Amino acid sequence: MPVTIIDIAIIAVYFIVLLIIGYLTSRRVRNMEDYAVAGRGLGYPALLGTLIGTTIGAGSTMGKAGKAFDVGAAFFFASMGYAIGLFIFAFIAPVIRRMSIWTIPEALVLRYGPRMRLVTAFVMILGVVALFGGQLVAVGVAVSTTLGGFGVDYTQAVLIAGTVMVIYTFMGGLLAVAYTDLLQTIIFLIGVGILLPIFVVGDIGGVKAAVEVMTPPEGNFWGGLTPAYIISIFLIDIPFCLIDPSLWQRASAARDPGMIKRSMFVTGGVYLYWSLIVVFLGVAAIRLFPGLAPGSGDSVIPLEVANHLPPIVTGLCVAAMLAIMMSTASTALLISGTTFSQDIVKAFRPAAGDKKLLLITRLFIIFIGAAGILFALGMRGIFDILLLAFAIFVSGIFIPAMAAIFWKKATAAGAISSALAASVTVVALYGLKLGGMLPTWIEPIIASLTVSLIVMIVVSRATWREETATPKLYSGKNA
Repeated sequence: MPVTIIDIAIIAVYFIVLLIIGYLTSRRVRNMEDYAVAGRGLGYPALLGTLIGTTIGAGSTMGKAGKAFDVGAAFFFASMGYAIGLFIFAFIAPVIRRMSIWTIPEALVLRYGPRMRLVTAFVMILGVVALFGGQLVAVGVAVSTTLGGFGVDYTQAVLIAGTVMVIYTFMGGLLAVAYTDLLQTIIFLIGVGILLPIFVVGDIGGVKAAVEVMTPPEGNFWGGLTPAYIISIFLIDIPFCLIDPSLWQRASAARDPGMIKRSMFVTGGVYLYWSLIVVFLGVAAIRLFPGLAPGSGDSVIPLEVANHLPPIVTGLCVAAMLAIMMSTASTALLISGTTFSQDIVKAFRPAAGDKKLLLITRLFIIFIGAAGILFALGMRGIFDILLLAFAIFVSGIFIPAMAAIFWKKATAAGAISSALAASVTVVALYGLKLGGMLPTWIEPIIASLTVSLIVMIVVSRATWREETATPKLYSGKNA
């Protein structure tokens, strides 16, 4: 059914509510701790809502459905690395909460000293621009697909959504993001996670037909995916969960360590359910839209919403899709702002006051928002954009971060060398891959993590001295 004026009204009201939440929460922000980690007092509903809202974004929704449309239902198994990472992070999160660390650069500085701060912060901010831009690409595709009949094109959708996200994140910080996430989580779980699959199952012929489309064909279980590509997804997603700055920030914002651990287990379970649903929606589109060209899979969920739901429900589901992407995008903005002020500005201006850092954080959010909007206007391909962003981030930070927490003989020289060598390796190999000059059995993330690990071990062992050694961040006594 076509989108109606009632659906447009629902979407407009949703955007207005987000801005109201941003304004109301801004009145509770008194200092950087309130802004960056919600005063370390997030209760269970808000904490769980913001965790789910952050982990289920454009890549795990429209991007994953698009990949399933291209390669088949077996992509569900290929994309389970992120869920595994969430469950593992549940055991690390209480340690982070007890250490009272806001950002990953802060943790690395505690172990390696101030030289590591700039390297880590720079890598993170680059990744955040791509992450925010990737969410906006998804917003543009979703809105232009569902509301194109009302004259809303891709560019207009990106500009409007990007502006709204910058405004409410600028005003309320993590408190605003947490409460909007709670609202958005409820909307998208009901709209896209429950209602849309029910209507799609009916339209493709019932439960029996749904089982058929979810059964991979004989002789082509992986739909053309290579073993190296499948392994690379796991090697990106699992490490990324363990160093995901948004998860670290929420671990620090939880009211107590036990609460964040329980919340992570629930979040992992919801993510598994969500992955199954969006993969089903992706493969169901093969029957619903037989004329849709390969490589156009990013639009399948918006198409299903626009063509297979009744009025009002359509508006709710479009709002739900926007909620999914905007939740992750607003978190990316907040991470970029706090990383810049806490890990770059404060490094050069240690005497900077709290109010000045808060202002710098907010101004940098505007800058990153503008950069992300420009990125989204020039890019397409949601899943691959986000996979590249995650790969760069994981390559440069994962091994040094895990060594800082768990390895006694990690050194600053080893960490800096590892981060730089891995970052150069992954960027160079992705450049070769995009140019068609890299063999299909070589995946950049596998090579870069191998380089990172080898350099970390070799350089650290060569430079470690008992008298200058720094203690690992996890002693086993804080678990």
